[in-house]
Amino acid sequence: MRPFAVIFLPVLLAGCGHPASERECEEIVARVATLELEQAHAGTETVASEVKLAQEAFKKDMSRRCIGRRVTQAAMNCVRQAKSADQIEKECFR
Repeated sequence: MRPFAVIFLPVLLAGCGHPASERECEEIVARVATLELEQAHAGTETVASEVKLAQEAFKKDMSRRCIGRRVTQAAMNCVRQAKSADQIEKECFR
């Protein structure tokens, strides 16, 4: 799984939007982790438990790298509809 910092750094540097909430940051982490695990063909139980682990692992950096940084509603909608983690990185936060 790629480091979540790769996704967040370019994503949250945008100047418009609103400050990202903890809930939004957790949603982004969960979506990226879910898509990556599904791509790796992990079972449903594995995906759920690994997503929780990813959220916990990133929680330490979340306040520094995500919470309060600018995010747009369009970017969040893109995250929710993305079909791959790569799509999130390349389309949602560029």
